[in-house]
Amino acid sequence: MFPIFAAGSAEPVRLPAFVVARDGLYLRKQSLLGLSQTKVPGAAHLPVEKEYVEYTLPKVPMDLMARAVGFFRHVYRVHRSEAVVLLTWTAEGFGLFLPEQKVGSASVKHSLHDSELVSGARVVGSIHSHGAFGAGASSVDEDDEAEFDGLHVVVGDFDRRRQSYSAAIAVDGHRFEVRSGVVLERPGRLVQPPDDWLKRVKLLPPPRPARPKTESTGSNGAAAPVPKAHSRPSRIELDVALARAGRLADELGYRLSYWLVPVSGSAGKGGGADG
Repeated sequence: MFPIFAAGSAEPVRLPAFVVARDGLYLRKQSLLGLSQTKVPGAAHLPVEKEYVEYTLPKVPMDLMARAVGFFRHVYRVHRSEAVVLLTWTAEGFGLFLPEQKVGSASVKHSLHDSELVSGARVVGSIHSHGAFGAGASSVDEDDEAEFDGLHVVVGDFDRRRQSYSAAIAVDGHRFEVRSGVVLERPGRLVQPPDDWLKRVKLLPPPRPARPKTESTGSNGAAAPVPKAHSRPSRIELDVALARAGRLADELGYRLSYWLVPVSGSAGKGGGADG
């Protein structure tokens, strides 16, 4: 078996050898022609490995989940919107921190300053709601989680008697879906949120309609609208449109139900709940 050593370390005693570098794996060897080093896709003599994560923290306790989901239920009833709480960890175990947030029907934005956390606490994940939609993570959720190592839980179906749950663990930009029962205890009776939590929730302003660009035409300088170039639709636009359709259905006495099915050649990703 070829020895393996890190790039920049002392020359190995025996060649050929594999060099592990920031940009990949190299094979260094001595031949009749001289010393060479070439980039290789892998070490063919070694077994194949796979990416994985083994969750070792305890389950998020039922009482914390009751507080978080109770908060989400209240925000949905008042604003018909999403909301978020952050999971913290101290020597005593899990805790919840409610950051200041701006919420919308299909999105939530929050801010956090380390000085707001209690001494010794660190943020280890998030729990956020999906309003009337299911708990499957959206493409926006997945992109956000890729930049936030930790445990991420989504709670959905707040227009139903029982909510749905999904969970994932993000590590180094990789997202691993896990069964919710592995990482949390589902709540029984939900807890009404305290007033100081509700004061930290503000509504996102409605999107402004885009104004058509104009350019001067003719000797009198009259402005003529220039058609806006059509751009490729995004998943965010779809989520917002579905949220608006859901609210309209509610007002008309209906419940909107849908299922997104990728078509041939589509790059979109779907999600599902394990609840």
